Formats: sequence, structure tokens, C-alpha cells
Amino acid sequence: MGIRNVIGQIITEKDQIDYAALSTTLATNALVEDRGCRVGALILGYRLEESLPQCECVFLPGCMDIMGRETEALDIEMTREAIENLRGKVDAVAVSGFFSVRNPDHEEEVKSLVREILGLPTVAAHELTTALGLKERTVTAILNARLLSVIDQLMNAAKAALKEKGFDVPIMIVKGDGSLMNESVARERPIETILSGPAASIIGATYLHGSEQGLVLDMGGTTTDIAVLKDGRPRLDSEGAKVGGWRTRVAATDANTFGLGGDSRIFYDQIKNELLLGPRRVLPIYSIAEKYPQYIEELKHLRFRKSAVITHETVEGYQILEAPDTVEGLSEVHQQILEILADGPHTVITIGEKIGKDPNLLTFEPLVKHGVIGLIGYTPTDLLHVTGDYTAGDPKGPQLAAELMARRWGLPLDAFLRKTRMAIIEKLCRVILDSVLDYEKAPKKENSPMVEYFIENALWGKKDSLMAHGFSLKIPIIGIGAPVKAWLPQVAEKFHTDLLLPNHYEVANAVGAAVGKVVTIYRILVQNHESEGISIYAPWGKKSYGLETFANDDDQTQKARMNKVVAVAIAAGRKRMVEEMAKQGLADYDVLVEREDSTVSDGYSDNLKIYIETKLEIIAVGRPQWH
Repeated sequence: MGIRNVIGQIITEKDQIDYAALSTTLATNALVEDRGCRVGALILGYRLEESLPQCECVFLPGCMDIMGRETEALDIEMTREAIENLRGKVDAVAVSGFFSVRNPDHEEEVKSLVREILGLPTVAAHELTTALGLKERTVTAILNARLLSVIDQLMNAAKAALKEKGFDVPIMIVKGDGSLMNESVARERPIETILSGPAASIIGATYLHGSEQGLVLDMGGTTTDIAVLKDGRPRLDSEGAKVGGWRTRVAATDANTFGLGGDSRIFYDQIKNELLLGPRRVLPIYSIAEKYPQYIEELKHLRFRKSAVITHETVEGYQILEAPDTVEGLSEVHQQILEILADGPHTVITIGEKIGKDPNLLTFEPLVKHGVIGLIGYTPTDLLHVTGDYTAGDPKGPQLAAELMARRWGLPLDAFLRKTRMAIIEKLCRVILDSVLDYEKAPKKENSPMVEYFIENALWGKKDSLMAHGFSLKIPIIGIGAPVKAWLPQVAEKFHTDLLLPNHYEVANAVGAAVGKVVTIYRILVQNHESEGISIYAPWGKKSYGLETFANDDDQTQKARMNKVVAVAIAAGRKRMVEEMAKQGLADYDVLVEREDSTVSDGYSDNLKIYIETKLEIIAVGRPQWH
């Protein structure tokens, strides 16, 4: 709906648009909120004792060694049986094999079997990364499989919205490292869109403001993304992006993502006596009340009754998001809930009354997890409507909701607004502090009363304390996103630093998507195995050259042999890159080759070297063509 609304406001002529650039936090949000399709994981040649993302996991024979040689064959009969057992339990499959980055043959064969038997989307780990690291590579494949349906729905919705407006143009999507990829690649490798948001924000902030140094903070609807800009460039995470608590092998901006945004749920947990801000995103009161006046009427009725709801705020409710026939096996109560919501959103209290049950005993989560219904709740943006700092809709709904929540919390309205506002500002300060410590790789001592005392005193300055101290950030805070003007002035004040709001800071993320480049990198390893010959390890497979290959060469030195094979690897990489760029829809691009040789002395002469390996990077850089 959001994409359709934005595209509907475009007044540009059709022939003036070449492509649509999209920055999305959808993949990040899905992993943070543990959403996505059901995944089966077929793991070949090793048994991971460590935890993995939720999946139907099966361990099977089939192993390669570090030189890409088969040390254990696949058991085809066992593999077929394991695949058949996944029928009806999963929507996509991930295949990850031991040292598959050295030889992907096993992964490719099992992937073909899955498609033959189940006909499901299947991901092989070697297609996503050439880096070693068994667990991280497997996690990357599982999460990529989980996101296939999520990105597929986004692409379909974006294309439909563009066609409604008459724009028949390709879609480019921002990757986590700030570069672009086209629609077909995104559908195959949606995992590469994680942290797309902060990457686009940094590019947009740099483009709009020209800052060389700063802490870029992008506050969106679901998350706040923070990254440090140094010498005009963000730092890439050398270990691979971490999202939803899982370390991946995806190249991405070294950014931190926190579950706090303009649409984050504000909920007071009476059992824990704790105010919770996020990470759950909800449908804001202001937008629901504006579209559905009956929701305000239900809130008005709540002013005259005392609520005993514990699992929800008094003002919270639910709305249908999509046709419920996509979910099977619904209980009778869930069917009743959907029938009640068919005429529009209702509060949980109203739903309970209509069903005749205590709302505390109703379970909405199965419907929420399947994306059938969405939770309506009070958000930081609703708070800004009440205080007058931001207006995107009618403030009557948020005002009424604030009064009801203040009564539930046992506070006067002004105290409720002040308490909530201070909690949001403190949360932002703490996520900035966490991001700085992560950037500097500083040790953290969590749950320490002493550390907590210093943080509290630094942020709020206890009047009776004998100590006066605070935080002083040496770089400015660069604010991105519509809500930041309301929240960041006080945050910057707490850190005794400047706040920079670039022109058009509200849409800096979109600007970053529009000015990005397509960057594709193939990493190839050429290894010298001396008496066994030389091998090429490329993303598309392994190729070996025995010593007989060089028998007729005039130059029999190791250097000459390595150069000959390296030249073959570069030629193959260039050819593959031409095919990849054609797939990406680019005709104008530059191809660079970076080479790093590893040698050691033979121990007798400084001039004689033993060639160990050569690392190659075939890099293509191009920009989608603008009019």
C-alpha cells in the first residue's frame, strides 16, 4: 500500500523514467521479527552441534576436503528419502555442503534432486558466498531461503503498482553494501538486501550533505539503523552482516539495527512492571482512526469502563491485512476473529465481547505470524501527534488513546507523555552508545550496576550526585528519516555534539537508492599444489590442471605455470561477468581485475619464490542509465 501511494503521486512523464530504485528494510525486518517461509535445510558432510535458524534440518552424507576432492560420496537413495520427507512441511530448501566453496558438485546435485522431487525454490550455499565458515555459510543459505517469498511478494507488489501508473520499467534494489542489483538477482539472493536501509541512508546522506565524518542515524517505521561515516565512506563488516542475532556471510555496511522506529509498539507490561518500546511494529492509531472512524467510537466507549486487559494495551486492536484463505487449519476461535474483523478493525476488548471471551485468553499470534492480521497500537508517531511535533493524520485518535493509556498506567496525561518521550530518547541514546562501542570493538559489561549508574547519571544528570560527567561524541549525528527532527535534538544534546539534518533528510534513503551503482564481484582462488598441479576455485566450480598440462611449455617455472592458469581464470571470470551484467540489464560498465599473489622464499635464494596461491577479484562497476 505504501509503495502504491508513493508511485501514485509521481507526476513525471512515462518516458522520463528509466528504472525504479528501491531501498527496503523488508528482509531485515522479517528476520528481526522471525517471519518468512518454512525452510528445509539439507546439510552435507558434517553435523552442526550449534544452533541454526528455525528450519527442518537433515544431515546427510557427502563431503569434500579443502582442496575440493570428494572424501565421502552422496547417498542418493538416502537423500531422495530425506527430500520426500520434507513434502508439505517446507516452502523452500537450503543446501549446504562441507567445503562446497572449493567444489560445489554435491550441492548442485542435491539442489537438482530437490527441484525434481518437490519442485520447490532451492538455494545452494556456494551461490551466496565464497567465504569459508561452515555455520555462517549454512545460516546464510537458510535465511536466504526463508526470505524468498518475502522478496517475491515485494517485487510483485512494486511491479503491479508501477504498471497501474503506466510505468513499465525495471526495478533496481539496494544491497547491504550500498550497490544495486536488479529484480531477477534479488529474487534469487534476497539475503543480500539485508541492511539495505542503512546502506542507502549513508549514500543518501553523503550525497545530500557532503559530510566526511559523522554518525548516520536513520529512523524508519520498524527500526533505527546506525552506521559511522569516516573519510566519506562507511566501513564494511569484515565478518559479514549480522541480523536477527545471526552472523551471515553477506557483505554489508558495518551498521547496527535496533527494533525502534516511528511505528514501534509502546506497551507497559504490568506483569514485569516494565515499559517496552519495540521491537514489534504495529499499525499506528492515527492512521487507523483516520480511515476507520468506528475505531474512535470504540475507544470513546472505553472511557466509561475499567479495563482488566493485561496482554494488550486498552487501545490495541487488530485489522485484517490480507485474505485469510491463505491459512489452513484455523481454529473455531480464529475463524470467529476473522469474521468479526471482516467489517474493519476492532479493539481487543470489542473482539472479546463479540466472541464472549476474556480478551486475555484469546490467542492472536498464529494469525499475526501468517500475516493475516496486524496489531494496532500506540507508537512514537502517535505521541508526536499529541504533542504537535509531527502531523500525518488526525490527532484525535492518538489524543484519546493517550488518555486511556495514561489511566491504565495510573498517570496524569502530562506525566504519561513525558515518561514515554523520555523513554524513547533514552532508548535512542543507548543504541547510539551500543553502536559506538561496537564500532570501536570495545568490551561490554552488561547488567553491571556500576555501568548502569554511570550511564543513567551521564544521560539524566542526577542532581544529588557528587559526580558530574557525561558523554561527548567527537563526530556529529547526521539524522535521516521523517521522525528524527522531533527526537534527535535532545539526543545530540545528551552527547554534546552537533546535529546535522541534510536537505530532504526525510527522503535521503530514497536518494541513496537512486544514485547507487551496480557492483558485482567474483572472487576466484588459484592454488598451486606442486606435484598435483594447479587448481582454480571459482563460484561456478572447480577446475584442475595436472602437470601434464604444462609438458610442452617452454617455460617450466612455477611462476610461468601459475600465470598461465591465472590467465585462464581471469578470462573465465570476464566471460561470466559479461553474462552477469547482461542479466542485470547493464550495457555500459567497467571491469577491473585485482590480483594478490602469495609466495614464500625457497629457503636458498631471495630471487626464487614458491608460489602458494593467487587471489583474484573480477569487479564490474556500472550505473543504470538515466535520461
